[in-house]
Amino acid sequence: TKEDFIKWLKKEVAVYKPILGLTLTKIAIEEDTDGPFLHMGFHYPYLDSTLFFSDRAFKKWVDGKTEDIDVLHECCHLLTDPLYAKALSRSSSKDEIEDARELLTDTIAHIIYKLL
Repeated sequence: TKEDFIKWLKKEVAVYKPILGLTLTKIAIEEDTDGPFLHMGFHYPYLDSTLFFSDRAFKKWVDGKTEDIDVLHECCHLLTDPLYAKALSRSSSKDEIEDARELLTDTIAHIIYKLL
């Protein structure tokens, strides 16, 4: 059922949040019937986001073809999207881009350090 799929998504998200340094981030799970496979909606600069899933993602999960890395990929967007948001903004200064770059770099360094 879709409820089982949502439970699985929540379990996967719970695994990746501490590894990616996202323990303060709230990640809701919602259906987006016509949306892309899975996609992460973020509300920069806030610590809440939404993992959306489509009918296609649900059907792939039912068929046993969804991989853990699909959810991990979406969680990683929470690391990269602040830089993406600044880069797309026409009013971003060089200092703002540099700040977002350093935050992303430091987050990745902490993730790798934790795994070592």
